[in-house]
Amino acid sequence: FARDNAVHSLVDLVSSAPREKVVRVALSALRSLAQCNSDVSPMPSSKKEVTGSTFLIDMIGCGLIKYVDQMKERQWTDPDIVADLDVLHKLLHDNFKEMSRWDVYLAEVQSGSLEWGFLHTEKFFKENAKNFEGPDGDFFVVKLLVALTTSNDEEVQAIACYDIGEFVRHYPNGRAIARSLGAKDIVMKLVDHPNKELQRHALTAVSKMMVQNWASVH
Repeated sequence: FARDNAVHSLVDLVSSAPREKVVRVALSALRSLAQCNSDVSPMPSSKKEVTGSTFLIDMIGCGLIKYVDQMKERQWTDPDIVADLDVLHKLLHDNFKEMSRWDVYLAEVQSGSLEWGFLHTEKFFKENAKNFEGPDGDFFVVKLLVALTTSNDEEVQAIACYDIGEFVRHYPNGRAIARSLGAKDIVMKLVDHPNKELQRHALTAVSKMMVQNWASVH
């Protein structure tokens, strides 16, 4: 349940501002996940323990904090919605405070819900380039970014292109690694995309993968 996109689907329901009844059901489900305890349904010893914290990280990655903050400003007639928002607001913000910027970035990439912000800047990549290796040295985050360049969301595609380009700039031998993961060929296909913003980020990313010293020509 933790990795079957349930959180992503519930956050989508909340963010699309449907009927109040749908909001209440979605928030109630999110609150239940955020407060779940692994003792209720223990995982086999060979699998990673799933707790409320696991789901909260997913929720943060999907951008739920922003939606909850916005929803708390509205006047709701349903007291259950108000109660769920209060609980989720506290749990999300408390958990966010304990996460490093890299933790938040990783959660966002794994959720597939990329949004422009402080995580997608030159400063972030300068400070976190080494983390892209991953604990097993397989650059799995870069692999996820390459996959996200084929997302159905054009903004997600554009951000993924930007991030790949910045990884290439700031990680030693990043150009060779990105190429070995197929990034150049996939991003190259977006250079002629009708969306001008996506086209621009794709072209810039490809240029960074081809130019030895990007700073000298930029």
